[in-house]
Amino acid sequence: MTKQTWTAAVSALLFVLAAAVVAMTPLPYVTYAPGDTRDLLGSVGGRRVIEIEGLQTFPTSGSILLTTVNITRPDAPVGLPELLYAHGVADREVFPREFVYPGRSTASEIQARESQELTTSRADASAAALRAAGIDVQQIPMVQSVASAGPAANKLMPGDFVLAVNGQPTPTVAVVRGIVEGASVGQPVTFSILRDREALAVTIETAASKTQAGLPVWGGTLVMGYSYAPRVTIGVDQGLAGPSAGLMMALSVYELITPGELVGARVVAGTGSIDGAGNVHEVGGVRQKLAGAQGAGASVFFLPAGNCPDLARVSTPMRIVSVATLEDAINSLDALANPATATLVQGCS
Repeated sequence: MTKQTWTAAVSALLFVLAAAVVAMTPLPYVTYAPGDTRDLLGSVGGRRVIEIEGLQTFPTSGSILLTTVNITRPDAPVGLPELLYAHGVADREVFPREFVYPGRSTASEIQARESQELTTSRADASAAALRAAGIDVQQIPMVQSVASAGPAANKLMPGDFVLAVNGQPTPTVAVVRGIVEGASVGQPVTFSILRDREALAVTIETAASKTQAGLPVWGGTLVMGYSYAPRVTIGVDQGLAGPSAGLMMALSVYELITPGELVGARVVAGTGSIDGAGNVHEVGGVRQKLAGAQGAGASVFFLPAGNCPDLARVSTPMRIVSVATLEDAINSLDALANPATATLVQGCS
């Protein structure tokens, strides 16, 4: 082997090794890709995805699809080849890792936050759908989380409704906070709660706040929850849902508890978070969800009106419908069922 040949071979080997190192080096980015869909009106393992007790339900023939995004997990690396591929494919996107996972949260902390977001989304979607159907829904302070080493550990549970504290009715979170903070550190306070429709009294010995000296705390957080007579169970797991599934979950519950078929025989998909009053809010990953819905055969796709700019220059055979509320979605499906009014349905322009 000549000196020139040897030099060329070594150079080629070094180039290959350098390219391999660059390709395998984790980069501070996260990729978005189309995810799975789930028919919320369907069944899994012989059980309906959405089960409702204490309220008449009605048969359906269409599908309402929950859409998702495959997002790089916080503990998963992204290499250069994956990054370049995501940049070159229309239904994929790349974002800086700190934009998607701000701070230094661990994978378990992020999973816990996403689980809480799904729980809240289910509750908001159910409340919005029941209200839209004319069912009475009351708002009551509800335990959102309990500190594992706090005074309420193993006494209160997420989902408990707080009806009163020390015998005083508590219509708002602020009232609960005021009663607790009016006690002395170490003084017992009694929470009158509703857990799984059973009334209970739970006594908790307050502790001093770690951030405000002398301030008594009970060891958890509260939000305004929803109380209603029917029992609504939405059986989607964390890997398939989050806040952005709210609109589709609410629309599905409404379809099941109202006579007639709103969706008909169509396949409807969409995205959007929702609050208990039925207001629809912007979400991320719209292009990926649109691609997933198209692949699943949807003919109509709902999205928050504020997300319309995300679909600029995106072509799809599906009918795009922009909405600001659950009522908008319900009225749009009614209008789309009639060729005379279908042209009146608001899209993204």
